[in-house]
Amino acid sequence: MEMGKAVLLASIILLGVGGIGALACRRNDRWANIIGLSSCLTALFLKLTVLFAGTMLSACFQLPIILLGAAGAIHSIGYMEHHGKCRMGLYWFLFNITLMAMLAVTVLPRGLSFVAAWEIMGLASFALVAFEWKKSEVRQAAWIYLLSCEGGGLLLIWLLMNLESAPFGAIAAVTLAAFGLKAGFPLLHVWLPEAHPAAPAPVSALMSGAMIPLGFCGIIAWCPMVIGNTAAAWVLFFMGLTGMLMGILFGAAQRDLKRLLAYSSVENIGIMTLALALGMLGLKYGALPMTLLAFSGFLLHLINHALLKGTLFLGAGSVYKAAHTLDMDKMGGLIKKMPWTGGVFCISSLGISGLPPFCGFAGELLIYVAAFYGIAYGTGALLAACVTAAVLLAVTGGTAAAAFAKTVSAVFLGEPRSAEAVEAESEQENMVVPMLFTGGAALIMTLIAPWVVNNMLMEAATEFSAPWLIPTLMTAGVEALTGWKKIIFSVLGCNGICALVLTFLTLLFFYLRKNFCRRPDRVGITWDCGYAEPTARMQYTATAFTQPLADLFNGVLRQKKKIVKPENLFPDKAVIEVTAPDGGKRWFWKPLFQMASRISDRVRHLQSGLLHIYILIMVLAVLIMLVWCLLTPLSSGNAQDKIENTQEVVSHE
Repeated sequence: MEMGKAVLLASIILLGVGGIGALACRRNDRWANIIGLSSCLTALFLKLTVLFAGTMLSACFQLPIILLGAAGAIHSIGYMEHHGKCRMGLYWFLFNITLMAMLAVTVLPRGLSFVAAWEIMGLASFALVAFEWKKSEVRQAAWIYLLSCEGGGLLLIWLLMNLESAPFGAIAAVTLAAFGLKAGFPLLHVWLPEAHPAAPAPVSALMSGAMIPLGFCGIIAWCPMVIGNTAAAWVLFFMGLTGMLMGILFGAAQRDLKRLLAYSSVENIGIMTLALALGMLGLKYGALPMTLLAFSGFLLHLINHALLKGTLFLGAGSVYKAAHTLDMDKMGGLIKKMPWTGGVFCISSLGISGLPPFCGFAGELLIYVAAFYGIAYGTGALLAACVTAAVLLAVTGGTAAAAFAKTVSAVFLGEPRSAEAVEAESEQENMVVPMLFTGGAALIMTLIAPWVVNNMLMEAATEFSAPWLIPTLMTAGVEALTGWKKIIFSVLGCNGICALVLTFLTLLFFYLRKNFCRRPDRVGITWDCGYAEPTARMQYTATAFTQPLADLFNGVLRQKKKIVKPENLFPDKAVIEVTAPDGGKRWFWKPLFQMASRISDRVRHLQSGLLHIYILIMVLAVLIMLVWCLLTPLSSGNAQDKIENTQEVVSHE
């Protein structure tokens, strides 16, 4: 344990020193890259060697930081080649400081040091989001993200001041709001679809896969008793359902590649929240096997989502670097110039949709089994909740598959739809290697899923629920899982074998195609559906692919359409533009800020410049405070308790 703390401290110091060293070389990008990258990789590898020296729970949050931090650092060399010219010293300083603060957050207890690390993480990542600040959309996205970070920081300061005196309900609500702003809970997620398209792709990968889940880490650190609270369980249950459904519905309607991936993160955070809620409900109703399955599924999905979503964001960065656009309606045919990027992106898309035989399926399988356990042995509210969870989780998975089928086909398949796609550059090796690294890690997670669940996640799951369960009850819960574990491990084992075989066959296919199936291209006339001049515009766009699905849920999405219909036999122009503005911003935040603006317009008249008006306001404020004190007198018992506590503090000092 002491060795692990020493190595963690050394890693944090190395990240900080490396960041400062890179900043000192801000006029020389080459040396800034060398110092920043080498210090980042060394620190993360050092921490990886003692990953399991602490608790299993902290290891589950640290592993995505280490893997995505390393992959993002390598990817940054290629991605920032032109974006960060003459500013790489600043970039590496901010990148390393963000990683340093994220590692600190996973081990610090609640208190001032945690708040400081949380603030540093938020401010450093804000600067990374605003790295290309000359663009107006980047400045707007960074401003929204900064408001979210500072809103969470203010709530943490309130918690720090009232943690011992405020009632549990208030503490739980503020804790969920403070860390829900970072995790992207429903209505608190509005910064996600704004910040991710604006941030550099390696930063988006790190934030989506590793930083967002730290919201759950904060909840556990600051208010662990929320895990055993029934009201909190139901709140998280409905938030999970809302987040996963709304996230993927709004994601499917997007045409911006990184915005779609951002909404997919909202969806997957919703799945994790649902898993956490099912585990909490299992505690409430005494279904201990369900609790262990749900908590294990939560942690496994957290790790798998980090690897898969990190790979997808890195792939999006490679696409942007090659085509200089994120508009999927302007892409197409990029698989010819980016075969490795397209292949890894396609496989990761299947995984993030929860389809077998990929690692995304393994995490969701445990959540499904937890829900099935509740259906089999639960009654009343627990039975209804588990049925609802299983059905809507399946609907979410199907919608996710449709959304990513659209993404892969619109970006990589077909013919180029614009000049940007036609002139797209070839993929760079230093940007492909990080994708292969995270994609390979996802494949390894698929293969070792039975071992991970049995030896790592079950222990981490007990750390969730141990404060509310005596060891005998927890042992009984583990023993009750014996029969279920055989089924789970059999399915996970078959899933891993199928993934390995599929990977081998895919590599064999490409090898044979490259070396033994070389045939000259032949140009000929194809069936043109009666059109006089077939063009790439006649193929499905990303918007058209999911338009029937988006129209089905238009009551929720409230799309905005701009249509220019074709005219005459040989039309010159036909346009359809469909956007789906964020629902949280439209339904909640925009009306709230409009109301605040109207109130501010009226209140500003109090600033009249007349001294007697200001004196009157101060007198009224003093009178209101006096009346408040008279109506809420301090009881003698509370006063005596405060006096005794003060005396204890003084004597201790």
